[in-house]
Amino acid sequence: MLSRDRLGPARRAIGCYRRQTYPHRELVIVSQGTARYRAALARCLAEADVPDARIVPADPALRLGALRNLALDAARGALVCVWDDDDCSRPDRLQRQVERLDAGGFDAVFLSSYLHLSEPDRVLRWLDHRNVQDPPEHPLLPGTMLMRRDARFRYRETGRHEHHGEDWALMLDLRERGRVHIADDLALLYLYTFHGGNTFSRDHHERMWRRFSRPSSVVAAHAGELRAALARFPVAPPVDVHGAEGFVFTAKAAR
Repeated sequence: MLSRDRLGPARRAIGCYRRQTYPHRELVIVSQGTARYRAALARCLAEADVPDARIVPADPALRLGALRNLALDAARGALVCVWDDDDCSRPDRLQRQVERLDAGGFDAVFLSSYLHLSEPDRVLRWLDHRNVQDPPEHPLLPGTMLMRRDARFRYRETGRHEHHGEDWALMLDLRERGRVHIADDLALLYLYTFHGGNTFSRDHHERMWRRFSRPSSVVAAHAGELRAALARFPVAPPVDVHGAEGFVFTAKAAR
């Protein structure tokens, strides 16, 4: 997890980590924040009772690719998973992705379907990279990666992907040289969040909404499933759930 100066999202991501059902894990937090911010992170970890976590200070000048490699190098496990502080994971996310990784002997597992929350307007969408009229060549969200540790696969630290799209470049390397599984049937384990301060602009997120939102009829047919999934994320109610054609229903979720 990378966290520089946004304690609220970091606290939420730490809570999601703490609730994971997969037992063999550690949380590595790489922070370019001040000593005061790192102390606040340490207090969050203590309050959440997360002893299996470490905070790694980072040079404020480092770009995203270098920061993610710093996290890879600090991690001690055989598997590594992206844990962005922008986003939320359902308690069974790690467990289910690890099971899929081991069952198929894959090098990495990504999700093709997930929830997307636009915090400024409190709108939730169900995005699915497979179930659209024009599926992309790589139908997945790079931030959902769980992979086996392998020295061949590193984030770019120079060039066009050193700061924007560093996770995309790693995904391309994995798909070219490794065994990658894109899980179509592990939907609703992940909540991707737009809050206005993301690496990519609102325009980028709006393009994703237009292209990958599931049809409103499908969203309505799965309203119960969506409500149940949303209740397992730390999202303040209410939120309006939209399909590709617009508003479908309002959902209330427990914190």
